[in-house]
Amino acid sequence: MVKPPKKILIIDDEAVFLEASKNALIPCGYFCITKQDPSEGIMQLKKDSIDLVLLDIMMDPVDGWDILNHIRSHTNGNMVPVMMSSAKKLHPDELIRYGDSMDGFIIKPFLDSELCETVNEFFSFYETLLKISHAALIQGVPESVRKKWVQLNRQIRAMNQIKEILTPPLIIQEPISPEEFLQQRLFQINQIITQKQSERDLIQFQYPVFRN
Repeated sequence: MVKPPKKILIIDDEAVFLEASKNALIPCGYFCITKQDPSEGIMQLKKDSIDLVLLDIMMDPVDGWDILNHIRSHTNGNMVPVMMSSAKKLHPDELIRYGDSMDGFIIKPFLDSELCETVNEFFSFYETLLKISHAALIQGVPESVRKKWVQLNRQIRAMNQIKEILTPPLIIQEPISPEEFLQQRLFQINQIITQKQSERDLIQFQYPVFRN
């Protein structure tokens, strides 16, 4: 039986990037729904089963971070994968604040092959997590534990990837250089990642099925 294509919801207030994203992903076998109005994107998420959301950050009047928070607060969106996109690099404090809610970050402009590869790699990773989670279900592992393990793995992967492309702001309010500022924030980010790894490892110690 042929599986239906993964359904990707693209939310971006710039029509050119909506079209570019759709044109890059459809040839890779994905079904794309595009929304230029963020509120329409949220409504789509509430009524439809979505496998991944590609969400632009720099939108007006409501930016992508506000939309991300809204998605995570809704029952249908609290577990759906969300990748953020922007023409600007991320500020370290944005990763610290929103790292728990993101599954990746895509820099604009992008090559079609880059976007396709990024999405393919994520689904390969995520489907492996879900298979292991299903095996844990069969063995009687509580749903709350399974969800937490999947969530921690998603957060660890995203934060490790995104920290490599962070850039400090040109102007900072602290009496240190931008390079020192970035190093301080990276230290803080690594502490967050280490804590999440410890939580994940404890679950895997308690439930060996997750070590597969």
